[in-house]
Amino acid sequence: MTKQIDSDSKSLKRDEMVKYAYDLFYKNGFHATGVDTIIEGTGISKRTLYKHFTSKEGLIIASIDYYHQTMYNAVSGYLEKSAVKSPVEKALRIFDFLAEQVDSGNLNGCFAMNAKTEYANKAKEIEAATDAYIAALQQLIEHYLKAGKVTNSNSIAIQVVMLFEGAIIRSKGMRNSQPVKLAKSAARVICNQ
Repeated sequence: MTKQIDSDSKSLKRDEMVKYAYDLFYKNGFHATGVDTIIEGTGISKRTLYKHFTSKEGLIIASIDYYHQTMYNAVSGYLEKSAVKSPVEKALRIFDFLAEQVDSGNLNGCFAMNAKTEYANKAKEIEAATDAYIAALQQLIEHYLKAGKVTNSNSIAIQVVMLFEGAIIRSKGMRNSQPVKLAKSAARVICNQ
């Protein structure tokens, strides 16, 4: 019983560190956020941090995984709960999800894309974690496109996700959801060819 309590306590501490680091990384960027800042905010020791994560990069990967789980569940739930009957239109609701995020003030972009940009050609494990998130979104879109009998659903899903990523970047820069709406229109054309 004691081992279970210790394990649960360690898991909670680890989750707390990941969530706190995630917030800081998202707000300030990865390179701009030092381990000391994370330690100060969580009240843990450097030793404890490195007991859970072998490096700052390990903590970044855990933060990306946290984002992956949280955001994928939010997006897939949003698409699934949609009253829209057409599978293709359900897939395109990913842009509506993004527009709602932007319109509610979330202008930090995609956490995974931010990590990929900051660590491009510098940390393979970080890039792999970001690629896993994008691949999961692509598979989700492809699932709906296949259900809608879209020809070349894999290729079209890649294109839809590319438009989605571009919309994220443009809406972050423009600070509004207009690029998202334009990207959705372009994705609809691609899906209906």
